[in-house]
Amino acid sequence: MSELDEILARYTHPETGSIHGASFVAVDAQGNDLYRGAFGRTKVDPANPESKPLSLNTVTWIASQSKLTTSVAVMQAVEQGLVGLDDDVRKIVPALRDIQVLTGFDDDKNQPILEDLTGPLTLRQLISHTSGFAYDARHPLLIKYSKWAGRTAHMFDGSIAGQTHPLVFQPGTSWIYGPGLDWAGHVVEKLTGDTFDAFQQKNIWEPLGATKTTFFPTKRGITAGDLHELALRTPGKGTKQGLTAGASPWPMDCQDSLGGAGLYSTASDYIRLLKALVGGGSPILSAASLDEMFRPQVSAASDADMRTFINSTGPKNSKAWLWTDDDTKHWNDYMKVRSCLCGLVNSEDVVGKNDARRRSKGTVNWDGLPNLLWFVDRESGVAATFFTQIMPMDDAEARKLCTELEEALYRLVEKRA
Repeated sequence: MSELDEILARYTHPETGSIHGASFVAVDAQGNDLYRGAFGRTKVDPANPESKPLSLNTVTWIASQSKLTTSVAVMQAVEQGLVGLDDDVRKIVPALRDIQVLTGFDDDKNQPILEDLTGPLTLRQLISHTSGFAYDARHPLLIKYSKWAGRTAHMFDGSIAGQTHPLVFQPGTSWIYGPGLDWAGHVVEKLTGDTFDAFQQKNIWEPLGATKTTFFPTKRGITAGDLHELALRTPGKGTKQGLTAGASPWPMDCQDSLGGAGLYSTASDYIRLLKALVGGGSPILSAASLDEMFRPQVSAASDADMRTFINSTGPKNSKAWLWTDDDTKHWNDYMKVRSCLCGLVNSEDVVGKNDARRRSKGTVNWDGLPNLLWFVDRESGVAATFFTQIMPMDDAEARKLCTELEEALYRLVEKRA
């Protein structure tokens, strides 16, 4: 077995491993496979009669790995002359025309304190998390506002209504994780008159030859039994791996194509997208659009707010994929990252254990809620994605597995060189 095979087999072993199923795929800038592997099973309980060996074609909810595809779609719309990155999208989407900023709450009057926008709301802001849109279930003011307004729609209900609420700061003045990418996809819908799913199929997945990626899996005949099942990490309970089967927070039957978290895909499909990006963009993007998408975008103050936000969600947040053996430090203690139009971009090289080579300066990466991860290292000519389905986010075992895989991958790259 190769070193990468051995790592995946060890972590997914039904008796001694810690993960029920995981896939890892990597390619180089010339389009050659560096590694393809899927280990474990599709269901948490190995005795489940529906459980099958996990494959690179197993359909998986990819959550926020959807955001990369939305950024690509936005850049395509810009290339097609439909819109500019700095156009005010309130002129395109009626639902955003009267949007306001929630600055506080008057408890005496039980009223939200709202103010009008002082500038435009742009596509660039929507896809770089600087628009002021925050996830409603994670922001104290929005939780309070939703209760006051009697909102029943929410961030996980699969509708654009679930992402319809006030901003939490004036666009362009800070950084916060939220549904900006959902609205960016909605902008593309309004510009084209088609669903965002149809736009992506025509402009991304069909040119790449990807056949199983969609916002609407049931319309493709995909059932819950076909999916990689979500596992909950519950030490001492469930399987010998400490996992119990859990219900996915995302519905299979969604109302809208939500570009922030709604895609179902496979490792085989997703690596086709990364192969195009690490190879220069063709056939889906121009080199100029790719450069724009991957370069740092926001102000130093907004980048500082981004690092504060990510650090606040956990000492080793998966969005950087930069963990070390020192559990006492945040990833931000080791290196700086900046926000671009599709994730985070490294400001310096990453060095692993014993000075092992890892990602180069300029690498862009992001993740998906059930511990999926991707990165594109154009300097080294390497792109990779890791698929699994484990909650909660930033699972320690998944982090360790990804770190081992990354270091082994770069050893393979050096060997081939």
